[in-house]
Amino acid sequence: MAYPTLTSGAAIATVEATTLFFFVVAMAFAVRREDGTRMTATEFARAAKKPNVRWMSAKNSLPWQQVGLSYFAGGMGAWVYYGTTEMGANTRLSWWGVFGYSFASASPAILMIFIAPTIKAFVGDKNGFSVTDFALTRFGRCMQLVAAFMSTMYLFIFLCAEISTIANVAALFSDVQGAESKYSRDVILGTVCVITLSYTMIAGLPASVITDRVQGVMITGFMLLFSCVVLAKNEVTATQMRAVSKSTTNGFVVMITLIIATLGAELFNAGQWQRVYAARSTQDLRKGLALGAGMIFVVMWFFGILGVTAVAKYRADFDDFSRLHYLAFFELAEGLAKGWHVIILIFATSLCVSSVDSIQNGLTSVLYRDILNYDLPANSVRVICAALNVGAIFVAVDKIDVLSLFLMVDLVCALAAPALYLGLIRKDINSFIIAPTELGAIMGVVCGCIAVIVQGAVLDLDGAWTDKYGAVHSTRAAAMVNPPIVHRAWGPFGNFWLPDGTTIEGGGLQAFGGKRTLLTFILAVVFSAFGTMFFSWLDVYFRGESARKPLIKVKLLKKGRTGIEEKPLEAVETTTV
Repeated sequence: MAYPTLTSGAAIATVEATTLFFFVVAMAFAVRREDGTRMTATEFARAAKKPNVRWMSAKNSLPWQQVGLSYFAGGMGAWVYYGTTEMGANTRLSWWGVFGYSFASASPAILMIFIAPTIKAFVGDKNGFSVTDFALTRFGRCMQLVAAFMSTMYLFIFLCAEISTIANVAALFSDVQGAESKYSRDVILGTVCVITLSYTMIAGLPASVITDRVQGVMITGFMLLFSCVVLAKNEVTATQMRAVSKSTTNGFVVMITLIIATLGAELFNAGQWQRVYAARSTQDLRKGLALGAGMIFVVMWFFGILGVTAVAKYRADFDDFSRLHYLAFFELAEGLAKGWHVIILIFATSLCVSSVDSIQNGLTSVLYRDILNYDLPANSVRVICAALNVGAIFVAVDKIDVLSLFLMVDLVCALAAPALYLGLIRKDINSFIIAPTELGAIMGVVCGCIAVIVQGAVLDLDGAWTDKYGAVHSTRAAAMVNPPIVHRAWGPFGNFWLPDGTTIEGGGLQAFGGKRTLLTFILAVVFSAFGTMFFSWLDVYFRGESARKPLIKVKLLKKGRTGIEEKPLEAVETTTV
């Protein structure tokens, strides 16, 4: 590979300048009142000191175009340079992998078109901020804590992955190695976190939404520009494309696995649920989600095409691993002039910032309802978010393998999602299929966990180890082929890390390609759903109508403290059976 092409200082300056640009955009918007006029310095200081509901949620203010662009930009990240390009460059996955990742990335928005308006109406505009508020309103405090844990864990790992990715992309272009490379990487990690945290904590969700609009346009322009420049620079023949365009079983398996994994995880993405409550109307919400889903699919498909083009051009190099699948995009871009590499880094930073500021707002949104409910200091969310960002920086600085954590989090979210979203059934269907109870939902999560552990016991797993590439192995001996290794879990609990029993070059997303991994996801989802419905029936059978009430009574909001009314938690419809 012809990299590096930039000095360390140039790479750092590019990332810093791009991130500061979005800081300026956000702050220019932050000084505007709701009517569009500008605040005085005193007004701005007062607003920044004590955030209001608009700062937290931008409630009912976004038309569908802004909802779509915000969802699109918030869901994109620097990881798109590696995602579908890796799928396309791997002939074992090829077009099924590309389509699977593209559709999987868009599928949460497609599902939310149908369920989000119902959830928003049930929770209520004034009570809704995040996914946890549906859990609290529909079930109670215990299920809210489960949803908060899932959402926070997923977003934290997502944040670690994003800042690690932008640091890695910058390092790819940088001309330093060793200690100097580590210094450059640490500066970039800190820069992105501190600057984005500054404007999200000062201006809140509205600032993230306005930067999303700019980033959405930039990302679209980048895709169109590179479809012309990169493909023109890397011409391949129809024969070469046909040789690497395959329909494989592995590709189909990874498609199904990615759809299940992405759906489960993204349904706990609090940052994206904020867009639901920010939509001006149900029509704006549905049209915006459709726009976001379409844009995400097109961008992911575009990068997948680049991956297939790369392997068509360098087939022999990819086959002998002298070129790596996950770097396929950069293999195509290496022949471009230095100025194009600066542009690539600018857009990588834009992609990173677009998701990081959404994550930062999402991390705090799980607390908003209780902050208002109990009249707690709103600034406490700033402290908590800052602490989580510091933790993410430490994880990224230590180069802890984030991908294996992502796989584990995807599985845990997938087994919890059915338990929560079966709560959309609020009316008993018959004497056996009843509206889930809070105890039933919690037992559904437990059943999903047990299914994963039992599968690990049946497979007689020794545990889980990751090697230097991030590939997960079920035995220490297999992992030691590529040291250093990290021990993740003991015995059947190692199944949560999805060891597929094979060594895969470079680890990466190819780890999703195993049939065992797909089976694990299916078992987790099925047993979670079954456990939720069965134990809900059992709960009502033994405890009667009291089973439909929250396990822990939540103190309702006293009127007059914040002006936001609380909805009764027992708002579950039933029929006589």
